[in-house]
Amino acid sequence: MPNRLSIIVPTKNRCDTVKQLLESFEQLRGLVRICPEIIVGDNESTDGTREMLKQRSENFPVPLRILKVTRPGKSAVLNEAMRIARSEIFVFLDDDVVPEEGWLEAVERFFADNSYLTAQGIIRMAPPESEEREIIELQQRFRTIPYLDFDGHVGDLRSLNGANFAARREVFDRIGHFDERLGPGASGTSEDVELGRRMVRAGIAIGYMKEAIVYHRVDRSRLTEDYFKSIHKRQGHSRLLMSNPATGRILFNLCRASAQYGLSFVTGSERKKYRSKGRVYHYLGMLENKFNSNSDR
Repeated sequence: MPNRLSIIVPTKNRCDTVKQLLESFEQLRGLVRICPEIIVGDNESTDGTREMLKQRSENFPVPLRILKVTRPGKSAVLNEAMRIARSEIFVFLDDDVVPEEGWLEAVERFFADNSYLTAQGIIRMAPPESEEREIIELQQRFRTIPYLDFDGHVGDLRSLNGANFAARREVFDRIGHFDERLGPGASGTSEDVELGRRMVRAGIAIGYMKEAIVYHRVDRSRLTEDYFKSIHKRQGHSRLLMSNPATGRILFNLCRASAQYGLSFVTGSERKKYRSKGRVYHYLGMLENKFNSNSDR
């Protein structure tokens, strides 16, 4: 009888963080009873990840399958993992998160008690760094570490964050797999956003698993001006691939974002300033890639 849940983790050159994630799996409540298969898709790591995975798989308490994917990019890894998965529900985790002990039971309970085909879980920053005042202030400014935690009652969501979500197999049978032009290792971002948009267009409601909580590692290199600029430019590249707006529309949006950025210095908070600054980089990234693609023709 196939496992009911397949946990899918894409990785590349993050041996230590994947090892920490596997150790956290062993602490999950209900692990042996639920017995999910765990598929770690390795995108040709060169830091010993594959050797570590082989060693850990020998005595792991549930099936730990190692998948080697040579096509570059997170989306390619996810697609290959889904093709070999044996379960009816796919659970997606990034390799730099750690789930709470009750996370697996919460995912199981959500799909047993609800008719949703897909659902988003909570993503918080990992302690103890998340409790440092400097980290809190930098995250509020840049918003460059994945975070998703809604207070109170939440209805259907309109988007996805790929660090912690789940979907039934039939979703991908209906709308297709991840767009391999998008995401880390390809355009840089937005493979989850694009998938969520297709779900919504297809009438597939996205539920909210408020008890399925993971903690994202605090990478201080993400809390910098340089990273903020680079991630928003990559988002622009990704959105260009998703919608390919006309150059005139991009220029109009860039001018509007620039005006909002200038105005925010006079009337806005720091958060408003960085929100509009991010949009400026976003549209600059669009333009750069638009011109580069035209020059290559």
